[in-house]
Amino acid sequence: MKRSRTRRATVTYTVLQVAAVALALWLSEQFQVARLSVTLVALIPTVPGAYLAWAAYRDDRREAAADTDAKVKTLAAAVAATETRQRTQLIGPGAHRIDVAFRHHAEPANNAAGAAPDGRLTDIVAYYQRLRPARLVIAGEPGAGKTLLAVELLLGLLTDPGRTDTDSVPVRFSLAGWDTGRPLQEWLAHQVHQQFRDQGITLADAAVLVNQHRILPVLDGLDEMDTDTTPAGRRRAARALQELNKFQDPTGSAPVILTCRTTQYQELAAQDLRMREGARIQLDPVTSGQAAAYLTARRTNPDRWRPVLDTLRTAPGGTLARALATPWRLNLATTAYEERHPDTHTYLREPGHLLTLASPSAVREHLLALYLPAAAHQHPTRPDRYHPDQVHRWLAALAAHLSTTTPQSTATGTDLVLHRLWPMAGPRRVRTADTLLTVLLTLAPATLALAQAPISFSAPQLTGAAPFALVALPTVWLASHPVGQEPQVLQLQRLLNPTQRHHLVLALAVGLAVGLVVGLTYGLAGGLAVGIAVGLAVGIAVGIAVGLMGGLMGGFLGGLAFGLAGPLRDVPPTDPRHPVRDDLAVGLTVGLAFGLAFGLMGGLAGGLAIGLAFGLAYGLAAGLYWLAGAGRRYLVFLCCARGRLPWHLGAFLNWAYQAGLLRISGVAYQFRHRELQDWLTAHPTP
Repeated sequence: MKRSRTRRATVTYTVLQVAAVALALWLSEQFQVARLSVTLVALIPTVPGAYLAWAAYRDDRREAAADTDAKVKTLAAAVAATETRQRTQLIGPGAHRIDVAFRHHAEPANNAAGAAPDGRLTDIVAYYQRLRPARLVIAGEPGAGKTLLAVELLLGLLTDPGRTDTDSVPVRFSLAGWDTGRPLQEWLAHQVHQQFRDQGITLADAAVLVNQHRILPVLDGLDEMDTDTTPAGRRRAARALQELNKFQDPTGSAPVILTCRTTQYQELAAQDLRMREGARIQLDPVTSGQAAAYLTARRTNPDRWRPVLDTLRTAPGGTLARALATPWRLNLATTAYEERHPDTHTYLREPGHLLTLASPSAVREHLLALYLPAAAHQHPTRPDRYHPDQVHRWLAALAAHLSTTTPQSTATGTDLVLHRLWPMAGPRRVRTADTLLTVLLTLAPATLALAQAPISFSAPQLTGAAPFALVALPTVWLASHPVGQEPQVLQLQRLLNPTQRHHLVLALAVGLAVGLVVGLTYGLAGGLAVGIAVGLAVGIAVGIAVGLMGGLMGGFLGGLAFGLAGPLRDVPPTDPRHPVRDDLAVGLTVGLAFGLAFGLMGGLAGGLAIGLAFGLAYGLAAGLYWLAGAGRRYLVFLCCARGRLPWHLGAFLNWAYQAGLLRISGVAYQFRHRELQDWLTAHPTP
């Protein structure tokens, strides 16, 4: 196969080389200009070389995507690292887990075989492995531990002693971000790439893994796809279930793990919308004995909690037992009542106060009001970085933004994705500011040039202004566009690999060849008006600049496409701040390279200072607006949101994640629990 591809490339190269030489000779005869003919004869034969570079890129790309076994191992290690950290965040200090129980709920038809009547968290892996097909729905009340059970199952499958290299990798996805107009497998591939591209999973790799069913989807939050006011006919959750029922592998219905709140799933089931050929389990409430055992394990002073423990044992159906019947509420209680004064280390409040509250809803409101400042003060590394009142206002503003989003907006009801938050500051306001910044950036060098020479609208001036207009006009259009761009990625550390450097050189060659062709075309067109020599000089300058930009961008993408199939090294879990950071790095790096090349070449004709001013300004504009649209708009959004949000928003969200106020799902931050998000929406001020 490889020999056949090499033979085809050789034949194609020979044919192109002969054709290119013939074309160059014909052009030299037609134009009868020595300088032009020599240039064309020298440059046109580079086209076959560009073809060879492209052929090598294509073939190596296929080989990289075909190495699925290595990708599976890479992905499994990355998922294990990420979800282990997520489990630690969900459980809280001490790693004390409640062995929650669940019961199987048989549907009227199309149930999976092998489902036992009941089970517990500690045996969820064995329970799942008995299902045929392996399709599981985890239902429960808010805070019952659905996500934690799904994470335990995911990690259990990855660490199971009987796991083989052919087993699928369970990957958790937040359903809140799925536009159900997009096919399930396409969306899954995009999500895998977005979550794990730092580990070398390209979009083509992810598509191969999904299409070959090497990914086991763990779909978290079916209930978070719609609001309570969404009409039944427009609910994304209903369309999601229809897509899941069509999700097949060669043996039949493909394995899936799905979580959903009980009420929302029952509403869908009442309309005969449910996941077919699956087993639905219902999480039981935490018993008073389990609650007492958990509080005993988490406490540091037994006497302080004795009144609460005694009440749980003597009144298992009372107000306090019902209020603390979920792992989430128990975590709230221990976080709030284990808080100490930073100077004296004395406890700030006594757990016995819980006994004075009249209803479970009163307990809920009381614990949520205490949780945020307590979690902030108990931050593991920097408890004093932000004042609790600031944390409250900023998180409440983000929660309010999530509550006002719609299925047609750029965000979801739960996901805080940095480059998609810009409508929060007002869509028109951000777009207007973005457009004004673009106009300023593109007009400043033009104003400088106008101050140096009179305006005559002559052919040379119009020809020289053409490339700047070609940059400025689409740049202004991009800045005013209502739909934000997706971020690019840059990983310069991977160029330490010799293979990466080799393919960067190939991509640079392709980019330079294409850029020179563009430049020569522009030069020939301009030469008809201002003379061949001047037009060709300008054309070569434009061509080299465009070639460098395209070559560098192709090099970065080529570096991502190649050389990432090696074994996974020690890498941190995916950071939701990385997409914006990488996007800005791509734009600034490529823009500066483009600007320097363009400015140096232009400076040969019009002066180095003016050339560099033009080149850097338009290079940065091209980089920030053509390549780094997501990162640029995020920065504009931060400027427009001053006063409502911190300037270092990414650092703040990461701090809140470490404090246990947020969690990470893929490239998105989410509130630790939907109950906390709803409470902050209803309480915008401390």
